[in-house]
Amino acid sequence: MQISKLNELITPSGTMAISNKARLLKQQGKPVIGFGAGEPDFPTPNYVIKDVQIAAEDPVNHKYSPVAGLDILKDEIVRTSDLYSGINIQNDNVLVSNGGKQAILTAFLSILDQGDEVLIPAPYWTTYPEAVKISGGEPVIVDTSFEDDFKISTSQLDSLKTNKTKILVWVSPSNPTGVVYSKKEAEDIYQWAFENDIWILSDELYEHLVYEGTTSPSPAQYDTDLKNTIVINGVAKAYSMTGWRVGWIIANTDVINMAKKIQSHATSNVSNLSQIAAYSALKNGLGETEIMKKSFNRRRMFAIEEFSKIEKVNLIKPLGAFYLFPDISYYCNDKVIPGVNNSIDFCNWLLDEHYIAFVPGEVFGKNGYLRCSYALSDENLKEGLERFAKAIKSLK
Repeated sequence: MQISKLNELITPSGTMAISNKARLLKQQGKPVIGFGAGEPDFPTPNYVIKDVQIAAEDPVNHKYSPVAGLDILKDEIVRTSDLYSGINIQNDNVLVSNGGKQAILTAFLSILDQGDEVLIPAPYWTTYPEAVKISGGEPVIVDTSFEDDFKISTSQLDSLKTNKTKILVWVSPSNPTGVVYSKKEAEDIYQWAFENDIWILSDELYEHLVYEGTTSPSPAQYDTDLKNTIVINGVAKAYSMTGWRVGWIIANTDVINMAKKIQSHATSNVSNLSQIAAYSALKNGLGETEIMKKSFNRRRMFAIEEFSKIEKVNLIKPLGAFYLFPDISYYCNDKVIPGVNNSIDFCNWLLDEHYIAFVPGEVFGKNGYLRCSYALSDENLKEGLERFAKAIKSLK
């Protein structure tokens, strides 16, 4: 008996692959420094832990709860979406999911029919195209260039749009580049989508992590009835709660009702204690987030300066998230490093020979680059980038 044909279409998470290899080397006693994981190195705020400890004692939280989420959390999502994002929604516009990944997959499953096309700007987060394929859709990659700051244009979208185009994936600040679109740039893209009656799936998990200027406005500010807009958000990045697995979908009630049907059969409700943790994080504000941002910004500036000193490595200055996406294409060459012909080979060389773990650009749809997360300690950041510089110098 054969397994699903999806096996031939989808691949495991590339970011998890490099993290797992780094973990195995660490278990062998190797001094690995990992730049791969997309998660803050800070603990979850103490007030969240205390609220969860109290909630764990209440038998009510030991039972099933509504598929779409606890009302106290949904109401807080409504409040903070208005306060922080300028989105005016109601409780029934929200579905709480097991992290942003499930929210994205459920949103695609709720919208896509077999063969529908989804425009995905590259470099992209690795899960987008795979979630589209799982949902029966066809990912259509919108390539971008270093010279254009990895930003898409409406002329590109026009050239790729067909009568099957149904969704545009939108993320600003970007994972993996850290690029942030200006208000005008974002508005042009939104207007194009609305005029062409195409959905925008707006991944806004990094909205609070912008270090220069302002974050891009949400498309939901313009599409107030959520006719064409689905927003994905969660507590993982801004509140350092990746392991709690709480994300959410904001959409019109038709989409939410469909998403509820899917989630009712997939997972039912998110863990009640995790939902209470998310509620606690939101109700207590962004004080801890601002503390993290100061550290991230310091590390960002340090990493930019260190990469700028390295010969034949080019970098766009990232304004948000906690990633850099340097161009290392010069070194993806067998004549420079024997056996290295792409950024996967280059990242494996760095890990095997110098015990530093970066994610190769291929998993984000861009050969010749690597993703460097600076959400790690100052000490490890300094040591890891020193090793990187030494690795490059050793090639002379």
